[in-house]
Amino acid sequence: MQKFRTILIVAFFLSLSSLLFGATFGEPVVLYLHAYIPERTTFIATDDGLFVESNVYNFTCSMIEQGWERMVMVVAN
Repeated sequence: MQKFRTILIVAFFLSLSSLLFGATFGEPVVLYLHAYIPERTTFIATDDGLFVESNVYNFTCSMIEQGWERMVMVVAN
């Protein structure tokens, strides 16, 4: 009788642990991440022109050349 009771207790704990740990196995999980990405913009003026590297989308830029001088204009929208 003692062995039967021990087997039942072990079977109960095994079934309980499989229900707890296997409940979400194979089901999709959605993870929402909230983060702040700082704005970063780099302007590089070479002989070939103006190169802009940025993670900001709300500005326009242009470069005007007059002789040896270059003027870069940046306008935020």
